[in-house]
Amino acid sequence: MAISKNNPIVDGASGRFGNNLVFRKRGNRTVMAVRPSVSERVPTEDQMTQRFLFMEASFYAKSVLENPVLKAAYQAKAKEGQSAYNVAFKDYLTAPILHKLDWSKYTGELGSTLTGRITDVLAVTTVKMSLFDVNDVLIEEGLAVQSELKLDWVYTATVAHTPVVGTRILVQMTDTPGNVYVEEVVIV
Repeated sequence: MAISKNNPIVDGASGRFGNNLVFRKRGNRTVMAVRPSVSERVPTEDQMTQRFLFMEASFYAKSVLENPVLKAAYQAKAKEGQSAYNVAFKDYLTAPILHKLDWSKYTGELGSTLTGRITDVLAVTTVKMSLFDVNDVLIEEGLAVQSELKLDWVYTATVAHTPVVGTRILVQMTDTPGNVYVEEVVIV
């Protein structure tokens, strides 16, 4: 791959050149690369699943470009050489990350809290926490509230129970594209 700098002949060029080269625009640069080859192998089921996932991500990213508010939000997250489309595409394919779940203030009493530090490419829109006892019986579940710093999500207990040790917590996170991801944490 070669990047053209100050070459008026190829500046702004895109498409195929001969049988071996392809010109592409990436941001404000013109990139020259070897023409991609097309495999004649039959794709595996995993490859087909991945292609379908990429197709969904592409549709999502295109829909973002039609929404001025979302487009501006994704463009603000874009690094040099990236577009809102690129960031939206990545957001669709990237799960939110539960960095830690702080249960130090959770005592099993009404009003005690669980705090999850969760990040995503753009934003996490909702966090639902479900608590199960050691016998896997649902104790309670509900939505967490985002903190003022927009980094932590705080769930406040609405049901009292003991013992706290062994409580299984399912953290269900929904990101901007609407994908739902679940992490499980057990209080030790």
